[in-house]
Amino acid sequence: MDITLRQAELFLALVRTGKIQSVAHEFYLTQSAVSTAIKRFEEAVGVPLFDRAHKKITVNSNGQVLAEELTPVLKRFQDVTLMFKTDCISGRLEIGASQTMADYLFPQMLYDFQLRHPKALISIKTGNSSEVVHEVEAGMVPVGFIEGEVLSRTLDITRIGSEELVVVTSDKEFAGAKQYTIDELLDYRWVLRESGSGTREAFLHQLKEKGQQLNLFMELDQIESIKNVLRNPGTLSCLSQHAVMREMARGALYPVQVSGQRFMRNLYRVMHPRQSVTLLMQAVFEEVEAAITGTGHMSVDSEKL
Repeated sequence: MDITLRQAELFLALVRTGKIQSVAHEFYLTQSAVSTAIKRFEEAVGVPLFDRAHKKITVNSNGQVLAEELTPVLKRFQDVTLMFKTDCISGRLEIGASQTMADYLFPQMLYDFQLRHPKALISIKTGNSSEVVHEVEAGMVPVGFIEGEVLSRTLDITRIGSEELVVVTSDKEFAGAKQYTIDELLDYRWVLRESGSGTREAFLHQLKEKGQQLNLFMELDQIESIKNVLRNPGTLSCLSQHAVMREMARGALYPVQVSGQRFMRNLYRVMHPRQSVTLLMQAVFEEVEAAITGTGHMSVDSEKL
């Protein structure tokens, strides 16, 4: 016979009070229900725990030993359940994130999050958007955050915001000369992210048929590598405004104004539909959306696709 938590609670209460009536009153039960529960508890343990001579219930040596062992166990269980009832954010969580989010949006956000929740430990597994979707599909991470349009037949894909992309160059005079049509820029040496990148796919998708005419000079899988290559004259790229914010502020890169074009991309959360959402995960979701809302170049818009 299995021992239930309620039986253990009633047993310890009877040890403490010595009266069936007091236990019944404490747990809002009948005296008969308490007596039955205690009897079944003793049967499950396999030894008598109380002396019942002279119509009086007194804990015996078996019961004393069991009570001493059981009390800290029950206290620990109560502490754990209270932790969830009080929304205590704790535990480990690994999330998947595409590169712009992982490198430029999440680090400070997660640092602040863990300052407020010291019992939580968050780690990031970085890849391009396609790689993150694959990792979530394979169960390697429970949730992923990606930029751009990636299809999946098995995952729930929820739009959580949008971000503007910017065409950049290191040539200050070129950037400040005028607004350019996209046709005037196609023949420059373009340095873009690798295939599967949300940044690249969003940019090329919005160029439509002109994307076929783009002089794709180099493909690199790291944003920092692209920014380094942009030091060369005649090179352009299209990157997240969040990723080039510091370089534009210190005059290392400059935005190129493209007439009649505004390059935007959506930000998504991807999860398996049967993935359970823990308190920790929900807190991280809220933190991500707050971080997106708090930037000057992003807007939050939660919508399941």
